Amino acid sequence: MSVFEPPGESNVRSSFGLGEGAGLIGTEESGDVFKTTDGGNSWRKVWDGSEAWEIQDVRNYLRAQDGHIYITTSEPALVARSTDEGESWDVLTRAKSSRTVGLVELDSGTMLVGLRPSENDRTSILRSTDAFATHDWIKVMEEGPRQNVTSFGYWGGSDIWAGIGYEHSGEVFKSSDEGKTWQQQADFPKARDLMDFFRHGDDIYVLASGIATLFKSSDGGTSWTAAHQFWSKGFLGQCVLITWKGQKFWIMPATDQTEKIYRHVVLITDDPAGEWAEWIELGRDTSGGASNVARLAETRLVVGTGNHAAQGRAYTLRISD
Repeated sequence: MSVFEPPGESNVRSSFGLGEGAGLIGTEESGDVFKTTDGGNSWRKVWDGSEAWEIQDVRNYLRAQDGHIYITTSEPALVARSTDEGESWDVLTRAKSSRTVGLVELDSGTMLVGLRPSENDRTSILRSTDAFATHDWIKVMEEGPRQNVTSFGYWGGSDIWAGIGYEHSGEVFKSSDEGKTWQQQADFPKARDLMDFFRHGDDIYVLASGIATLFKSSDGGTSWTAAHQFWSKGFLGQCVLITWKGQKFWIMPATDQTEKIYRHVVLITDDPAGEWAEWIELGRDTSGGASNVARLAETRLVVGTGNHAAQGRAYTLRISD
């Protein structure tokens, strides 16, 4: 394992694999983008978002069907695109909100971006069918608090799931018309935020932070049950599937917040509904969380940690026997 600390108290807020040992990380507080081309051994700053756009962070990445990379940001809330593997960026649109958060592209090429909070005083998304040359502003909730649309779950077709939270309970919404209209599917009152979706077989999972719990649906998102609670208080980041020597594993960065000194770990399992093991402990501090993970190469992963009051770190993990 090697560790990269971006200058300042910079939360490593997002990570994205480019392939061939290359990848990007985005920071919070400084709004920078760093790039590696040697599997995470070294990182160089390729973009200063604070200087260029006065943003505070880079939230999420997506490689679209057009081959380009799209990002969401905070304060101001932008959607931007890179056509040169992250070396430079162009702003496509500026949302009238504080953050652009979740980001997804559908089979049709339609893109959805989650917001917080929104101009129309509701939990909302932006929906674009032309790579944000134009967009529609869509209410996900007709009433209630203005929350983050933090994550999307999508596996093809017209059905999309949205994970909502931050200022109220964690909620799952579903759209069956490519994001034009939304219906609530679940409410998890003690969950602070819903960070990520993933699918295993016919089951859909969503990661709930605050209560460090995986919730599962076996009926297409209609009903949800608690599949596994890791700790009574904690943070779950993203969950990704990797294959190692023909066997599939799910990898998830998480933070145990049950004690004052938090433990940042990476969890691993070959069955999300079964037992999870603590694969590696990344570090300990009094703040922050382990929030994102990306695969840089067959044997390399990068995991991002940090918070407003803690030094952010990008941990490069080398997988071996």
